[in-house]
Amino acid sequence: MARIVTITANPLLDQLAHVAIEPGKSVRVPAIGFVAGGKGINVARVLARHGHEVSALGFAGGVTGTLYTELVEADGIEADFTATRARLRIGWIAVDPDRGGSTAVLEGGFAVRAGESAELLRRLRHRLSDADLVLASGSVPDPSCNELYRLIATACHRAGVPFWLDAYGEAMERALDGPHPPSLVKPNRQEYGRGGRSWAQPAELHLSDGAAEVRVRTPGGRFRVVPPPVREVNPVGSGDCYLAALAHARLGGADLPAQLRYAAAAGAANAARADIARIGPEDITALESAVQVVPAG
Repeated sequence: MARIVTITANPLLDQLAHVAIEPGKSVRVPAIGFVAGGKGINVARVLARHGHEVSALGFAGGVTGTLYTELVEADGIEADFTATRARLRIGWIAVDPDRGGSTAVLEGGFAVRAGESAELLRRLRHRLSDADLVLASGSVPDPSCNELYRLIATACHRAGVPFWLDAYGEAMERALDGPHPPSLVKPNRQEYGRGGRSWAQPAELHLSDGAAEVRVRTPGGRFRVVPPPVREVNPVGSGDCYLAALAHARLGGADLPAQLRYAAAAGAANAARADIARIGPEDITALESAVQVVPAG
């Protein structure tokens, strides 16, 4: 199996409850669970369940950062987080167990000092000599980090390691316009509408649109990928599962249509569950044959 580095610059300690929200009322539940949230950790969790050696980098400070690290390690992922003086952000998600859908409230980010960003980059460079792939996902926690993804892309280019990026905002735009853009990006429809011509820089683009088809542009051709129909319970993290499954299939040597089928099946399998990025190969293969991959002009 492969050695993969994921980067979650803006991680989140989530509190998850399975309950229907009733405005203006207090609701008691049997339990509220803590979940290590953040797009990069979702990717890491799925890759670890496929047997890959995954190292998770990012920021994690304060008592929330300590608990977050413990949760990540409990999923079989090596946690190598850079401590920040500011505590890790927190949030909560309520998933309706009967009707599906979710309600989330979360903090936007936290302060990051220049030395803390430099330390994260140092830890990444230390791992590039034996990494097969680097994936960074999600927003950055502070405007001071807007150069982070561009610097990561340059470091990966110099080391000859592919770098995939699923992000948005100014940090993403700077990475796209940098001298060494990511080799693969995965915007959603809303993000793509704000990116302009910069999205043409990466060699490969996967444009998602919720449960609708994924438009894919690769050096090997263009495709429309139609996910299988499922009863949506909680779509949070489905794009991350798509990216993780794509990485697994590609590193395993599958051909491009097979990669796309496996990726789309993973996104659908996640959306059909209440928990987030807890799917394994058996969940994905059960839906794989229902995915349509159609060449696009």
